[in-house]
Amino acid sequence: MAKVVEIEGRMKWERGGEEAPLPRDGREARAERTKKAVADALVELIEDGDLRPTSKAIAERAGVSERTIFQHFADLETLFSVAARRLGERIVRKLEYISAEGPFEERIKIYLDEIVYLHESMTPIRRASRLHEPFSPVLEHALRSWRDELRRGIARVFGQELVEQPEETRREIVETLALVATWSSWENMRQHSEMPVDRARSVMARGFRALLAQPLPDSDR
Repeated sequence: MAKVVEIEGRMKWERGGEEAPLPRDGREARAERTKKAVADALVELIEDGDLRPTSKAIAERAGVSERTIFQHFADLETLFSVAARRLGERIVRKLEYISAEGPFEERIKIYLDEIVYLHESMTPIRRASRLHEPFSPVLEHALRSWRDELRRGIARVFGQELVEQPEETRREIVETLALVATWSSWENMRQHSEMPVDRARSVMARGFRALLAQPLPDSDR
């Protein structure tokens, strides 16, 4: 499982989560390792604040030549989409383990803890993606897939609270919860409203409780 650690006051992914095994063929395995190294180099540069890194900078970070990059990726858009997909896979792995069983208070705490970590750690990547998304159909598709996973995760984790609702109402609640939980909402609270993490998390929790018809804890009343 990939972990998030705090580095210099911000959240950042630790490398090396549970990933698919490399191909057994030596040449294919080396090629796959190179692709992953290049994609991770792109992610690291964006995390460091370079929202539009050049192929030269990516190559230097990955320890390969620029020529090697374009041997494995048709263009930088393709590379960016692969990096986005790798991040998406980490998100899915991070959220999949959250149980749909147990009391609501336990599930909402674990879910919001993970969402907050994910949003904080991915903020540099998402800011960069906003520069590329309008011009990149591949990246747009990857981000749409992330949003779909967010909806599916909400429907699964909070199925107990949604099960009694009519189907159309259930879809509308999930869609609204996805709007509450999306990175764009988190960015609005953190960047534009200048909320600290705890307050932004509390706002998100209040929205979930209201939509799922769950009472506020005594401390928030």
